[in-house]
Formats: sequence, structure tokens, C-alpha cells
Amino acid sequence: MSLRMNKKAFEIQFNWIFVLVAGAAIILLFTSIVIKQKNIAETSTKSTVLKSVDAIITGASVSTDTTNIITIPNSNIEVSCNRISISGISRQYEHLILYAPSLMKGDKLITQTLTFSVPYRATNLLLVTSPQLRYIIVGSNNLAKEINKSMPAELKKEFYQNTPQIRNSNNYKVRLVLIEDMIDFPESLEKMPDNDVSAIKINGDKEKGAIEFWQKNGNSWQHKGTSSYIGKPSLIAAVYTDNIESYECNMQNTFTRLNLVTRIFVERTKKLMEKELVSIKEIRCKELYTNALFYFNKILTASLNFNDENVNKISDSAKSLASNNKDAQLNSCTLLY
Repeated sequence: MSLRMNKKAFEIQFNWIFVLVAGAAIILLFTSIVIKQKNIAETSTKSTVLKSVDAIITGASVSTDTTNIITIPNSNIEVSCNRISISGISRQYEHLILYAPSLMKGDKLITQTLTFSVPYRATNLLLVTSPQLRYIIVGSNNLAKEINKSMPAELKKEFYQNTPQIRNSNNYKVRLVLIEDMIDFPESLEKMPDNDVSAIKINGDKEKGAIEFWQKNGNSWQHKGTSSYIGKPSLIAAVYTDNIESYECNMQNTFTRLNLVTRIFVERTKKLMEKELVSIKEIRCKELYTNALFYFNKILTASLNFNDENVNKISDSAKSLASNNKDAQLNSCTLLY
């Protein structure tokens, strides 16, 4: 009797153990399925965002001087030289022209497309940022007012003619745009991570100038380098881009596009010079084309590398080309561009 009871008790215990093991296995199976489905859903979401950004980049090549607000799944988008990443999923581009902060958070993107001309249209500059990022513009001259006017109203931006008392509004990033004068590091932003507070100091006008890049370092500013801009579009692009490496990478890509377009104008101008000279007007036109070819070639050479010296060469040549094009119009010659 005792033997039967022990055997029965053992069977009951074994059954319970079997139930517990089987239950744990079932729970583990369903947990792994849920995790796998969650990972698939997250990967799908990241891929969707990347496709959205890719569509934005493609659209920028055809739309000019436009501003849009685009809704996306809530994401953290990282932008670096020729690369866009979302939590481990990334896409590499060749000669990508995308001026943006290194990190964009949230479920919305603000895009702005500006035409880069020197003086003929070379390409579009695509500027992208997050409405959660805070921009503080400080300056009293016309350039400061022009920058504020050129940035979309949808941005979280503030404009001051004098140094303000800056408060912490709990934005994930703060970007200061300082025209002519540097300011002391705001005490209210000292607790923010160093990578989340940056500034540029601009010395120049709408045509060209120098840009100093600064980054938070504890409770003070650290100078990260000085670069150049040519034309207002590239200046506004520097406002969006929070590190000098990304800015100069994009400007080199912009110059590469300029070089390709300039090659077309060089060949076109050579064709215009081949026409047989019969009238005084045609002789005058050829003189204009000869001068223009000289300046087109200067831009062609200078656009191989983005640096201060080449920015000055392109800027000066662009002024001369604009003058030649005006003379061509006055003399009823075929326009240069």
C-alpha cells in the first residue's frame, strides 16, 4: 500500500514538473516570437524612415526654394558625411548634399531647399532639421536680419539684436547663431551634454565670409575650426549643420556638383565662339564669350576643392560672369547662362 502511494505521489510530482517545464517552454517560445515580431516591426519602421529621407533627397533635386514639414514615425536620425543612420540601420550615399544637425529627434522633419548659384544655378542645397531643436540668432546688422528672415517660421527660432538672457527650455539641442560678436557661454545651459550645445560665429556678408564653429566644453566654448561660405544659401546651410566636418563634407559635394555643371557651360561657350564673324555685333559677342570662358575655367579649376582661396576665386569670377551676361543681353548676344 505504501509502495503504491509513493509511486502515485511520484507520478503527481513528475506531472507537475512536466507541466512546469512545458509551460516554461511555451512561454519562452511565445516570448521569442513576440521579441522577433517586435524587432521586425522596429526594423520595418526604421526602413520606412530611411525610405522617407531618401524620397526627400530625391525630391530636393527638382524642387527649388521650398519649405515642407514631413511627418515620420518617431525616430532618432543620425547624419554624418554621406551617411544617414537610424539605430544601426544606415545608408551610404555618394556626394550627398544634406545639411542637417548630427542628430534629429521626433516624428517631424522640417526641410528647406535653396538654390546654389554662382551666378548660374549649380545645384539645390537640401537643409533638414527637427522642430524640437532650438535656434538662437543674435546680431543687430542686416545679415542677422536676413538669416532670421531666411529660416522657416516653423522652426523653434529666436532672434535678438542684443545678447539675451538665455533660459533652458529643455530642448534636446541648442544652436546659437552669432553674427560678428561671440558671447559668454550661457550659465543656464551648463548641465546639457557637450554635444547638444553648439554655435557658429559669422564674419562676412551675403556674398561670402568666414564661419567659426564652436562646441560646448563644460561651462565654456571650445573652438572647433573655421570654414567659409559663398552665397546666402551655403551660409544658411552652415546654421543647420552643427559640426565643421559635416559642413565641409557637404560643401565639397556641392563644389563637385558645381564642377560638373561648369564643364557644360565651358563647352557651350566654346561652341558660341566658333560662329563665323560677319558683323560688328558678332565680333563684340565673341569678345564677351572669350572673357566668359576665362572666368568659367577659373570656376572649373577652383571648384575641384572647397577651401578659402577657391571660395574667393569663385566669388570674384561669378561677379565678372554676371557682368558679362548683362553685357551679352545689352548687345543682343546669346546669353552665357
